[in-house]
Amino acid sequence: MHPVPGTDRTAHRPRLLSTALRAGRLAPRATIDHAAFAGVPEETKAAIVAIADETAGTPWPQPTLTRWRAYLRDGSRVAWEDPYFARRHRLHAAALALALTGDRARYADEVLDGVWLLAEETTWCLPAHDDTATGPDRVVPDPAHPYLDLFAAETAATLAWLVHLHADLLATVPGVRERITAEIRRRVLDPYRLHADAYHWFGAPMNWNPWITDNVVAVALLTCDDPAPIVERAVASLDAYLDGVPADGGCPEGISYWWHSGARLFEALELLGVPAEVWNDPLIHRIARFPLTAHLGGEWSASFGDGGARVPRAHGRAQKDHLSPALLHRYGRAVGDDEITAFARASRGDDPLTTLPSPMGRAIAALTDPVWRDAAPRAFPEPPVQWLPRTQVASLRGGALHLIAKAGHNDEPHNHNDVGGFVLAVRGEPVVVDAGAGVYDRDSFGPGRYRAWFTRSAFHSVPEIDGYEQAPGPAFAARDVSLDGTVLTMDLAGAYPAEAGIVSLRRTFTVADDLITLTDAWRLDHPPQRIRLRLLLRDEPPAVRIALPDHVRPRTEEIALTDPRLRAVWGDRLVLMTLEVTSPAATGEVTVRFRPPAPS
Repeated sequence: MHPVPGTDRTAHRPRLLSTALRAGRLAPRATIDHAAFAGVPEETKAAIVAIADETAGTPWPQPTLTRWRAYLRDGSRVAWEDPYFARRHRLHAAALALALTGDRARYADEVLDGVWLLAEETTWCLPAHDDTATGPDRVVPDPAHPYLDLFAAETAATLAWLVHLHADLLATVPGVRERITAEIRRRVLDPYRLHADAYHWFGAPMNWNPWITDNVVAVALLTCDDPAPIVERAVASLDAYLDGVPADGGCPEGISYWWHSGARLFEALELLGVPAEVWNDPLIHRIARFPLTAHLGGEWSASFGDGGARVPRAHGRAQKDHLSPALLHRYGRAVGDDEITAFARASRGDDPLTTLPSPMGRAIAALTDPVWRDAAPRAFPEPPVQWLPRTQVASLRGGALHLIAKAGHNDEPHNHNDVGGFVLAVRGEPVVVDAGAGVYDRDSFGPGRYRAWFTRSAFHSVPEIDGYEQAPGPAFAARDVSLDGTVLTMDLAGAYPAEAGIVSLRRTFTVADDLITLTDAWRLDHPPQRIRLRLLLRDEPPAVRIALPDHVRPRTEEIALTDPRLRAVWGDRLVLMTLEVTSPAATGEVTVRFRPPAPS
């Protein structure tokens, strides 16, 4: 097991869950309150039924061998993943619609066909994850050697929940349930039981660990006569996760991945039936608060790394990414934090109890939680100052303005070269932005990662010295980072290669009422030819007043967005503002002031 830079692997926390397990204080249990489906509000029921009816009776998507090989040929992940996930989303919707309506004439065949199709798939793993089937010696998945990735585990959990949700239906077709449980055992439970610790994700302080562990625990509790050996391994993996994640509860992978990291941890703890001392642990509580720290306003969050600024919607429902206010509400209740529960309820707004697509267990929990169903909206004044000193992320509010800025380093999980980057919102709407990530392909996690423009510092709101951008790697980091009241300071010199000749590059954010001041002060070991500061803007003109000093010349250029994921978040363009320092010297500074728009 290898340490991950930027985590607290050296913290050597007490083995919280292992201690509880040895003391007999865990009560593992996975159940479904079938009667609670009768209390689901009509608007939620109608939304799910409408989604199920869109595809019912149509041909099922087919993830073909040609689509699998597309990853090898041209690096495309979506060729396989689109039909793969479409099958699962369709099955989820049909299964939930059947649970809500009891209408077997409409949905029974859909559920049975979907279950059987998943059982018949050669692999539940994605080609991008199965390195045993994407090399020169073998280019197709080997059913004799199933690879346990995120979505093999999640597929198994989907089927395990369905075995319990619709046990009566499956009993009408003898052999189906037995086939499901056999496939789950062969593809997921046996690999986990026999050699989970040989996988790169076991015990790692990143999303793969809790994401897989949560699903495997659910599968074991729902399908195994004796889940104890699986539970014991899961507890060890989660303890290692807690020993490695930042002690401030931050998620360096970004807000999108918190929903499959911190949120998956919570779901696993629920399934394990942990005692009060686990919920009272400060780190468990801090992890719950990360979505508040990353929140800009409304549907918007800071999108550092591969995190998305919002969950795109089509036809009123979430697409690829997912968030669950219902889960966050339960997490807030578990740790006794009223701010979290209020924020979760505010995040739901007038939406249904859950949106689709959603992991099956997560959707069932949201639909059968009467406290969530009955929670009334209430005022939620967000904290004016939030600071994660280990993750080095600060959230600072000043009147109508809201700044979220980061320091950190350039080897974070799902890293972008963005040390010193920031996003700025006016009344909850982003104006200075971080693009986030596009659709993943073969280069996304390989040597070509930083060929993508949105991963480079040139397209984040940070300086550039003589054409030198920030460099990737754990050594390229901020230093002397501190927050004093509402003044955040950091030195960015270490984020750039030595060839840039930067002795110091001090960035200071000062937040006051309706005023945010950004000052970059530099000292170089040579007279520079060019110094630039860039601001990535949502619109032109921006919905914020920007005051510049006389020795800075601004220019703007449009960035046409062609990537489907980026277009779903931002529309068809973003705007890059370049602030060029005229007659730059070896020492100097630039101060930029941001104010809300003038009253109209």
